[in-house]
Amino acid sequence: MNDATDLEQKFKSALELHRAGKLPQAERLYRQILKVAPSHPEALHYFGVIGLQVGRNEDAVSLITKVVDLQPANYNAMVNLGSGLQALGRIDEAIKSYRQALALQPESAAIHANLGNALTSNGEIERAIERYEAALNFDPELTEARRNLANSLLTQGQPDEALRHILIAVNANPNAIEVQVSMGNILQELGRHDDAIACFTAVSEAQPDVAPIHCNLGNVLKDVGRLHDATKHYQKALELDPNYAEAHYCLGRMRQYLGDTGEASSEFRKAISLDRNCTKAWRAITELSRQSLTDAEVKSIAAALESEDYSPEQRLHLEFALAKSYEDVGKHVNASEHYQRGNRLCRNRIAYSFEHDQKVFERVKATFDAGFFDQWTNAGSADATPLFVVGMPRSGSTLVEQILASHPSVHGGGELPLLPQAIARRFPLADGVDYTAALSTASQADFDSVAESYLTTQRQLAPDAQRISDKLLINFLNIGLIHVLFPNSRIIHCLRDPRDTCFSIYKHIFGARGHHYAYDLEELGRYYNEYAKLMVHWEDVLPGRVYQISYESLVQEQESTTRALLEYCELSWDPACLEFHRSERPVVTHSASQVREPIFSDSIGAWRPYEASLAPLLRLLPAN
Repeated sequence: MNDATDLEQKFKSALELHRAGKLPQAERLYRQILKVAPSHPEALHYFGVIGLQVGRNEDAVSLITKVVDLQPANYNAMVNLGSGLQALGRIDEAIKSYRQALALQPESAAIHANLGNALTSNGEIERAIERYEAALNFDPELTEARRNLANSLLTQGQPDEALRHILIAVNANPNAIEVQVSMGNILQELGRHDDAIACFTAVSEAQPDVAPIHCNLGNVLKDVGRLHDATKHYQKALELDPNYAEAHYCLGRMRQYLGDTGEASSEFRKAISLDRNCTKAWRAITELSRQSLTDAEVKSIAAALESEDYSPEQRLHLEFALAKSYEDVGKHVNASEHYQRGNRLCRNRIAYSFEHDQKVFERVKATFDAGFFDQWTNAGSADATPLFVVGMPRSGSTLVEQILASHPSVHGGGELPLLPQAIARRFPLADGVDYTAALSTASQADFDSVAESYLTTQRQLAPDAQRISDKLLINFLNIGLIHVLFPNSRIIHCLRDPRDTCFSIYKHIFGARGHHYAYDLEELGRYYNEYAKLMVHWEDVLPGRVYQISYESLVQEQESTTRALLEYCELSWDPACLEFHRSERPVVTHSASQVREPIFSDSIGAWRPYEASLAPLLRLLPAN
């Protein structure tokens, strides 16, 4: 064994065993080599690689660190060191190691992709996108990097661009289940729910025993209101894997939407007990009721935030959960601090341009003027079934719809994606949102087609209902088109004190696709002002067309405000509308728990204890 030739022959044998997958035999030879030559770099390196392969990450990092010290130009060792550090959650160190490797091999697609993965884990999504794009510049066939790029673009609120990349990945590797799942998620965010269901269904048929796929299918079924079917898939996921935390979380959400807060709380806590990284379950618990966490749980969350054991994505849920817990007991200074931290984490993970939104608002106002409505007085459908509820989030819209849905002649549809889908089928959308340019060449047949498409799909929800509500709030952008498509429809604009509205928005986390203005106080205030100006525009060009209901009036004068609302909707009086909290109707919004309770006035003026911290917002909002 003292002969160098024998040593290298032994290493060659070890490497052959390693490549053949015979890890115990290879490990034994590596150990023998290192006993004689403790600084043998190759034996240290590949012994460390075995550690990575079998999950001994601490040992792997220790061994490969020695290699990097011995061979500062060994970029392969630096990459493997990065992998070990990343597996241990030492993300900053992993990023540093990948960057060192990249300095030595700047044209390595794999290193760019690995660095992108580490940056993603660290919440640095924009930088991760840059690395994935660099990887694909060097190797366009790197399917996993393209999938990760698509996922990152989706996280940043760019679903159209995400879809472009995932379709390339699908074409390159149509049988890759992970790629198909990513495509389903992207289609879901784009509101193409039928396509998403078809995608996930195909994946579940190909892999019927994979629990996460059933959760994904359940999520999109939930989005289209098929809650019973969604629940079955969550339950199927738990049959396959009773310890799958995500399925417990999803089932908890379903129980919450159905009004069973006890079962919801139990499922959320089960998710946390199985996976402490499922931090969104903590936030979900705080949404169920006031002071829903024990003192010990609040202390546990606070301690978790003092550690470095959680990713930015996991931390933001902890921040919002802790903020809500402090708010519930009147510790407003502490609550404000954690709301600010949580919102910063949310804002850091998305690409948002207020100027882009502002231009959309301007184009909508410029397109829908009095002349436009004079031109299309005979377009659309005379059907009076649709009942649109619009406004900003947290403006009382869920309460309004719950009141209406308590009437026997009304079906509460919830936040339906049907109108944007119907529009997109006929009119090209710029940036996935703006269809105004396409209206310059529109025909009556186009408008009639959009109206018929919407009505056909909506009517399937409740064939016998006199009215079907659609609470997709962003339809306030579409009021002009709604007027053309459905001149006999009812449009209800929910309005609340802008300070309470915006503060409540700031306290919530929204989906990847919308409300990106919500996480910065100045952007929030500026967006609210654009929305308010648009609502003034609708009143100018369509006077009296939109019915305005005040949240404060509804809370303080419930019966008279409810009677006026029903009268506007041409619905007879029904006392059940005053007992809306007794309805067993599923409610799939942030307000799912609140509308299970009678009206209370505590949320009026809720912004006041936070006045100092809300100064960047308050100075932008209109004076009251």
